[in-house]
Amino acid sequence: MVPTRSIPQGNCLKPGEMPMAIESIRFSVIIGAYQTAAWYFKESLESAKALEWRNMEIQVLDACPEAGLGNITRSVMKDDYRLKYVKLRPKNSLADVWNEGIRRAQGDYLIFVGLTDKLNTMILKYLSDFIGEHPECDIIYTDHDEIKDACRMNPYFLPDFNKELLLGQNYIGDTFIVKRDSIRRLGLFRKELSFAFAYDFFIRAMQRKARFGHIAALLWHNVAPDSPVNDELLSLRDRSIREHMTVVSAYLNENGIRGKVERTKNDSWSVRYDGSDYRSHMSSVLLIKDKGVHVTTRNAAEKLYGYVSQPDIAVAGGKFISGLSVNNCGYIYDQEGITYPACRGENPLSPGLYGRIRTASDVSMVDFSFCMVDASFFKKCGGFDKRLRGNDMILDLCLKARAGGLRVVYVPKVTAHRSRTDEGGDENSRSVLREKWKRTITAGDPFYNRNLPAGIKNYYL
Repeated sequence: MVPTRSIPQGNCLKPGEMPMAIESIRFSVIIGAYQTAAWYFKESLESAKALEWRNMEIQVLDACPEAGLGNITRSVMKDDYRLKYVKLRPKNSLADVWNEGIRRAQGDYLIFVGLTDKLNTMILKYLSDFIGEHPECDIIYTDHDEIKDACRMNPYFLPDFNKELLLGQNYIGDTFIVKRDSIRRLGLFRKELSFAFAYDFFIRAMQRKARFGHIAALLWHNVAPDSPVNDELLSLRDRSIREHMTVVSAYLNENGIRGKVERTKNDSWSVRYDGSDYRSHMSSVLLIKDKGVHVTTRNAAEKLYGYVSQPDIAVAGGKFISGLSVNNCGYIYDQEGITYPACRGENPLSPGLYGRIRTASDVSMVDFSFCMVDASFFKKCGGFDKRLRGNDMILDLCLKARAGGLRVVYVPKVTAHRSRTDEGGDENSRSVLREKWKRTITAGDPFYNRNLPAGIKNYYL
């Protein structure tokens, strides 16, 4: 468990300092109470009251008739004019409660607070700055951590929007922000879902081309329970996982994607795409394999084709092992355009930080020693830039895919071994790459959080 106090949090205002201009944005903080423990509810409410923002409302939606939450609300909020407390009739789910909050909210942006979460006092400052730069975003999420025994720990430094990662887990979490004007297009939460209603909302938003924004700062905190794991909690966890899997299965079916959602050993799920017809479509893809590379996964080409056969994926590559450790799980790049192998030196049997080694995800670049490329994309983009060398040439091709709205995916279920070292570009090659992609490169790798260490040693705290 790693304390987060030493982790840079960005520029902060002095206590009580609030620029006047940013108050033009009105926020609605939505705290729904459904089968909620009074202690968690009080923690969430106190964090909302601590927000130094005038142009906001705190919607408290109480669907717990016997919990005495009204008394707690009056005790915490006192005469705070921002409070909008509503005693609701019994509801069937927290989703139903949040939908009631949507109907009542008057803010430009709605902040949904998870049942066991509390807000950081700086969240509205970060949000207002971010919205000023990215008014197009429909959904905004932030990094977060945990609080246990009054100590902050276990920070979750997230990537920018990552479709493949989202299909394997709700990495966004239960506290997030939605633009009010976008609700009509995205729809309400599905009240028949007990656990996966936020996740289902994200998947539907993704299908409807919603724009996701990510703030790389720890702006909310999950209050970790003190109670030990018991049979009841295990049963709830099992129901939650099965409900999330059902959401992903529905997404695959609705979009005609051939695949199966499978339960994993680590109490999660993953998608196994069907690439069994690879040999009938070999001409539609390029299977690249260097000499000296030994592929240990059975039917590796079929597994890669399960990804590349999807219309929004241009490149798919697997996990590389050297000796007894990870060589790379794809690559990250820094703001100079230098590439670094992800998770190098890690135990290949470990999950890695945030499950990075064993979880399929969108990445900026995969290892081209063994990978699959959509042939149509390769032809349309002009293939490799002959002015570039080594990894510069590969990164350039992957950036062209992303610029065209296509994805590059790391596939952990495909494993290959190699002994050769990475091929870096020379200075001339690097200059050409930086000139071509100056804005993209200087913005940083969208799939690697800037709060994590950059360089050959990465994905660690």
